[in-house]
This record gives sequence, C-alpha cells and structure tokens, in this order.
Amino acid sequence: MKQGTCSGTTKSGDRCKAPAMNGGAYCIAHDPDRVVELAEWRRQGGKAKSNAARAKKALPAEPLSVAELHSYLGVVFRRVITGHTEPGVATAAATVARTMAELAKASDLEDRLSRLERRLTGRSA
Repeated sequence: MKQGTCSGTTKSGDRCKAPAMNGGAYCIAHDPDRVVELAEWRRQGGKAKSNAARAKKALPAEPLSVAELHSYLGVVFRRVITGHTEPGVATAAATVARTMAELAKASDLEDRLSRLERRLTGRSA
C-alpha cells in the first residue's frame, strides 16, 4: 500500500485506491468514524434521485395554465405509450390536471361574476 491511500477494501475485495483523508488511514467512504454520516448522505442522495424529486424540479413553481397542463399531459401520454411511465402515474396526473383545470374555470367564473355584480351595483347607485 502506498502512503496516503485508503486502507479499506472495495465490495470486490480489492484495496481501495482513493486517497486517505487528512493523513488518516481511510477515505471518506471507508472511515469507520463516519458510518452515521455516510448513511445520512446516502439517504439524502436517494431522495434527490426519487421520481418525486425529479418531478418537482421539472415543474414550474407558479400555477399552470390549461394549455400548460395539456402540454404536460401530452408528454405523460407519450411516456406511457413508450413504456417509460406507469399507467397509474398517468391516471393520477390526469386526475390532478382535471381538478386544476376545473378550479381554474371556477375561479374565472367567480371573477367574471364579481365584475358583473360591481357593474350592476354601480348602475343602481
């Protein structure tokens, strides 16, 4: 073993070739004093690669228009057809999109009704 190389072994049983940390005997992945930290880092890394995390990064933070919902559902549809997305995920996405579209319509209707009421109130005064 050359100076400054990790004393740990890889899964295959070979000597680790990573540099040892700060004059110690192990690299960051094999340091027995960092077992808890390593487990937490792996857990956090797994979260970042989850489907939910990727979906969250792909969607804009602001509300989507009906046209944007239509576009996203088109992408989901293509992914189902090509086998890249499970049909259940597409069903859930379509249900959420339908609800969002209905809420947008209701909000628009409410705004229009409020404007009409203000106009009528202004004329009768």
